[in-house]
Amino acid sequence: MRTRQWLLNALTAAILVGLGACGGGGGDDNRPTSTIDITTGNVEIVAHSVVAGVWGLSLGVTAPLAAGSSISGRSMSAWLQMQSKRVASASAQRERPLEVIGPIVESCDVIGTRSVTWDDRDGDRTLTVGDILTGVFTGCQDIPGETTNGTMTITALSSTLGRIGMTQLSFETAKHSMTLNGSVLLEDVSADTLQTTAEGPVTVAVLLKHLTPPFNDDVTLLDGFVARLTIGTADTVSTFNGLLESRGAGGVVQVATATNAPIRQYAADDYAYAGTVQVKGMNSTLQMTVLSTSNVRLDLDADGNGSFESTETVAWDWLL
Repeated sequence: MRTRQWLLNALTAAILVGLGACGGGGGDDNRPTSTIDITTGNVEIVAHSVVAGVWGLSLGVTAPLAAGSSISGRSMSAWLQMQSKRVASASAQRERPLEVIGPIVESCDVIGTRSVTWDDRDGDRTLTVGDILTGVFTGCQDIPGETTNGTMTITALSSTLGRIGMTQLSFETAKHSMTLNGSVLLEDVSADTLQTTAEGPVTVAVLLKHLTPPFNDDVTLLDGFVARLTIGTADTVSTFNGLLESRGAGGVVQVATATNAPIRQYAADDYAYAGTVQVKGMNSTLQMTVLSTSNVRLDLDADGNGSFESTETVAWDWLL
């Protein structure tokens, strides 16, 4: 999968479609109150799960919105607008315009289909507050070997608020697959910055098929997990903060980008080129430092004394 597109396309498309979200999820009452320790025995599982979970959240928003031959968030946004105009035109020919229009089915660039159904709540044949767009992807490939299946809904809550729901939304390549369920809120922070917040648990079933043995995990981004991205002219800047649960690691960790070292990525690259993510356990810390677009360094402070007992440099392709 082209990870360089995940957040960038999602946020660009969301801005263009005119959706955003409130700045957080629901209440915190059901959040776990304790975290696990990160040890030499589970550090690699934690590293895989954190990267897959964070990028899975981005992927769930991005890949459907990025569909189209240009592999750009703008392409899907333009496609949605085009479909709304098309169905509005068809509806206008009727004596009574339909409130639910579609599905409008379109072939994907390589194989498979994607469709949109428009629930035009106020019947004005314009994308406005309260309207719901439902996208269904069936064996959809816009890039050979990258397949999308499942359902995604986009609900306009106000001129600046919106919600994206994912139901069995899966993305698969020869290397890996991810299947997402849950919903996220989007906040249009500014013209170039958007924030994605997990609304309740967002689950990501991960399978890394290229590893020996294959790595699989059930990762849950807990309510309130936040990802914020600023799209610049030179690169994109991402920050993350929240609780993540890994079945494979056996519990919950706190994930956050370092204050002065956000994740930075060029649109032309598959992976980030700089930034640091700190993963905190009960009495331990895993520091993941991006060294280049190829490698990431994993530093583990297993006993919480402020010193790293182990250091390992791994490839981005191994992580994801």
